[in-house]
Amino acid sequence: MDGVESGVSVRIALYIAAAALLAAAAGAVLYMLGGGGGDAGGAGLLVVVTFPGLKSDVELLACTGDTVVEVYSPGVDPHEAQLDPRAARIVAEADIVVTGGHTPADLKAAQIASGNVLEVTSIPGITILETPEGRPNLHYPIYHPDNYRIFLHRLAEVMQEKRPECSYTERLGAALGRLEGVERLRGLLDGREAVVDHPAAQYPAHWLGADVELILGSGEEWAPRVQEIEKAESLLRDGAVAFVTVGDDGAPLSKAGEWLLRESRMLGAEVVFVKAPYTSGSIINKLYYIAAQLEPGIYG
Repeated sequence: MDGVESGVSVRIALYIAAAALLAAAAGAVLYMLGGGGGDAGGAGLLVVVTFPGLKSDVELLACTGDTVVEVYSPGVDPHEAQLDPRAARIVAEADIVVTGGHTPADLKAAQIASGNVLEVTSIPGITILETPEGRPNLHYPIYHPDNYRIFLHRLAEVMQEKRPECSYTERLGAALGRLEGVERLRGLLDGREAVVDHPAAQYPAHWLGADVELILGSGEEWAPRVQEIEKAESLLRDGAVAFVTVGDDGAPLSKAGEWLLRESRMLGAEVVFVKAPYTSGSIINKLYYIAAQLEPGIYG
């Protein structure tokens, strides 16, 4: 019972913190929209992201005076989030709205936005992988470096069109230079099979060359099926790599992740920890987090 109560308390605290952060961000943005904040506020872009974690990626390109607002705090599952009236107003006033393109909040934001809407899953050139069941995997495709490059290029183009006096292409070059630093890991796990605990983990696994054979159900209410457990155990025994999704504290975020980590250690399977898409930090930082595990002598 203590563990359950603790988990509930943590989730409540997260939502309270998220609400407080949103209120603070909203106040700053509304102040800017109302004419306050000096010259920088008037000249810069207002970019709103509806998927937690995207803020850090947009900030890689932002110029002085630009304001990037995340309508949800890092750590909040975007599938459970909703746009409240204050967040909706910020979205409506934004110059650019960046969304993941598939959650209810994403779809709502696209409807009410008056500025440019950049939906990650709809950008030309973005590759959407299929799950082992043959369904499109729309969960954070920019977790693959190839898709991430396309996303950054398109974002820089849109920002440049909106604010020509700022050199977003220079910032793009710097970001791509950092991304190039992990390219030596591409295909490192070629020929290996993988079991993941979250659909988004399929993208970095694919970049590393692993073939994802099973995506375990995720979430607090995960109810494992016998066939699912048996297949996972068989794959792990045969040398599959486990990709376990973790929070900023490095702990698994789901029951499926806890089980996968425990079972992998029991069977001696290799484990790669993957930061959840909605944790803090850019995709580049998240890829370096993976790199530090696989080649600690270089990235550690």
